[in-house]
Amino acid sequence: MQPTTGVQRVAREITREIDHLVANGDVPLRVRLVCEADADIGDLNLRATQVERTRHAHGHVWEQFVLPRHVKGGRLLCLGNTAPIVTLLGRKPVALMIHDLSYRLFPDAYRRHYKLGHALMLPFLLRRADPIVTVSETEKAMFTSLVPGARHRLIVAQNGGWRAGCDARAAPPPDIDAPRGDYILYVGSLSHRKNIAGVLAVGIAMARERGIPLVLVGSSGAFLSPLPVSIPDDVRHLIRLEGQVEDLGRLGDLYRNARCLLFPSFYEASPYPRSRRCISPARWWPPTSRRCASGAAMQRPIAIPMITTRSTVR
Repeated sequence: MQPTTGVQRVAREITREIDHLVANGDVPLRVRLVCEADADIGDLNLRATQVERTRHAHGHVWEQFVLPRHVKGGRLLCLGNTAPIVTLLGRKPVALMIHDLSYRLFPDAYRRHYKLGHALMLPFLLRRADPIVTVSETEKAMFTSLVPGARHRLIVAQNGGWRAGCDARAAPPPDIDAPRGDYILYVGSLSHRKNIAGVLAVGIAMARERGIPLVLVGSSGAFLSPLPVSIPDDVRHLIRLEGQVEDLGRLGDLYRNARCLLFPSFYEASPYPRSRRCISPARWWPPTSRRCASGAAMQRPIAIPMITTRSTVR
């Protein structure tokens, strides 16, 4: 089973919340989820959504050639940055969520086939989809600059949030050589765009100078350019690669118990979730300040000594 990407996690959350609204009678809709035969949707706990599993293909092949045959006159909502071309050419508009244009801004972070596919599809998607949902006003402006006619069809909806009454499940603290709550946490893909080299530089410096561990949660997807990760032997016991963490209860526990969240990403489309302790890049002060408030310490992503200092004093 493929590790869940950030885009897929948002899609799952939206699907769950749509089902919640329909089940509670808040919106008068009939909803059908069409998915691949082996899709793992047990944790969505769907109550009002009809699930239709299909066979014969996977990934983008499934999306482009199998999914259109199962729309059956309904209104299609696609939450994963792309949509079937044949359905977009039909009479009924297709609702589409596109997160960002990171592959254009940081091309070295992505493999060639991924960049080529999105570059070919994006103009068509922006001209045909209605509405188009994106995650920030910044991305809306960038999409509009590419296809000005899409402006009136673009909607901004920040991703992330908690519905009242949702309790995170408890999980054991990470198995690492440090007291509970005395580690720095990074959560994200191991990619150039996320500045993983800077994350490791800070982690190595903190381990050597202060003996503070670094926990890294994430993996490198098949669409990302390979990036070597090297950890010196003298600090290997203080830097822990957790890999992809699918269990939301455990992930929430990792966040709660961390000394601070280290996230010196070069580029993020959406404002960060609210956090009490977050080391963030200076480029995104306005959205980050709105959601993290006084919990965010801003530094440039390349300012490794200053990020290290901030991580120490928080």
